Amino acid sequence: MKTVCDLMSKTVQTIHRDTIVSELEGIFVTHEISGAPIVDDSDHMVGFVSKTDIVRFDATGDDPFYARAHEIASPKVIKIGSSASIEEAAQMMLNEHVHHLVVMDGETIAGVLSTLDYVKLVAGNVSEG
Repeated sequence: MKTVCDLMSKTVQTIHRDTIVSELEGIFVTHEISGAPIVDDSDHMVGFVSKTDIVRFDATGDDPFYARAHEIASPKVIKIGSSASIEEAAQMMLNEHVHHLVVMDGETIAGVLSTLDYVKLVAGNVSEG
């Protein structure tokens, strides 16, 4: 049985809470990510920001050079343990209506699991068949 640890992205790009919104898209493109945990000065997770959050912010017409990442991020972070099954993670994504789960080992961020990770899994299975 595959676990979250088998599927997750292990390299995690965190975003400081005071990063200006105008910089987020560049960070996402550079690191080829669609979301990231938001951390404070002590590296404690305080939220999660995604491309969807950026799109919603852009629709407001507010100035992206003044707004900060923590102001547009979701403060509700959906977490899962690295040893959880991928079926459990998929059900959690469905139940919570999210595209990302922050994978935790205790209090440490171990990775991020995204719906794209599931697509990679399926594509890998299809090409092996």
